[in-house]
Parts: sequence; structure tokens; C-alpha cells
Amino acid sequence: MDIFSNITKEDLERMIKCMNGRRIKYKKNGIILSSFQNTDIIGIICSGSADLIRIDYNGNKAVIESLKEGNVFESNMFNMDNNELSIIALEQSEVLFLEYKNIINRCGNNCSCHNQFIDNLFKIVISKLNNNYKRIHLLTQKTIREKLLEYFKFLANQENSKRIRLPMNYTALAEYLSVDRSALMRELKYLKEDRVIAVLDNRYILLNTF
Repeated sequence: MDIFSNITKEDLERMIKCMNGRRIKYKKNGIILSSFQNTDIIGIICSGSADLIRIDYNGNKAVIESLKEGNVFESNMFNMDNNELSIIALEQSEVLFLEYKNIINRCGNNCSCHNQFIDNLFKIVISKLNNNYKRIHLLTQKTIREKLLEYFKFLANQENSKRIRLPMNYTALAEYLSVDRSALMRELKYLKEDRVIAVLDNRYILLNTF
């Protein structure tokens, strides 16, 4: 779901101006937002990609969410706990920031594009909640193999194909699954040896398991 669906470029620019939106560009590894900031805003990835990461007191890093073009994040997520949460640009990226008050308090013109934007935003929030439930289910699997197979199943259903491409590298995948990278690589090797998966051109082809 694109947050700008059914909104023309002309209406989009007018709406952003009406909402006092700010576009900011970030270099690779730039910090887009961190737990040390406390502002009532939402951010929209206009180009590039980023990761929402958590680093706990012991320095352990975990990828909470991978963000790509069109994805939305909001600043209130940084008040969840005492662990440091940050959004880091994975490449040169541009982000549009909008304040809640400017989204909720519509202008007197009651523009149809503003109404469409709020409708799109609502649908995205519902989708994110569903994805969070799936993530919780994924992380509650007891073994690395079970986590991997559930993740592959999710991707296969998403792409409607048994031939899937991992959207992240092995290090990021290990962080996403909250497992040790070396243990992850061993389990991938075992899955190939057991002919559960086959690897070709960085695509994982699911075999008889699903």
C-alpha cells in the first residue's frame, strides 16, 4: 500500500506545502531518527531504504523493521522502552516529515487529497499491525530452523511463489531473527543438505516443505 495512492503529483505537492512538510536527505549510515529525539511526527521514506534497529544495554543489535520507499514510521515508537532505538539509512535516502497536528487538523478547504492521504495512512497502520503480529509469531519459534522456515513461508506467501529472494543480507537476517549469524549460516547449510531449500543466484527455492 502506497501512502500516496490515488493522489496526483500536483495535489501531493500542494498537500505537503499545506501540511508544512519537510524533505530531508540522508547519506548512507546517517541517523534519521533516534530515541534521543521526541517529536510528534511521522516519516515517509521517499527514496532509498533504512532499518529500524534496537541496541540494548549489552550492545546487542537487532533489526526491528526494514523500511523501503513508501514505508511510514512514527516518532512515538521511540518511547516504548529504555533501549536505544534508531532509524539508520542503508543508502542515500530522502525522508518526508509531517507533524501529527498538521495531518489531523485539516485546512478549511477540506481537500479530497488530504482525505485520501488519511485513508491511506489508516490502511497502512492496519497493515503494520498485521506485520507486527507475524513478526511476533516468527520470533516465538523455538529453533533457528523453525524461524527460518516460518520466514521463508511468509515470503513465499507474499510473493505467491516457492521461489523467493531474501530482501536483506545474512547479517541483517540474523539481526531480524534475533539469532547469531554463525548459527544462522550453519542452519542454512543444514537446510540445503537436507534438500529443504536450494540456493540459486541469491534466491532461495523452497522445495517439498511448503
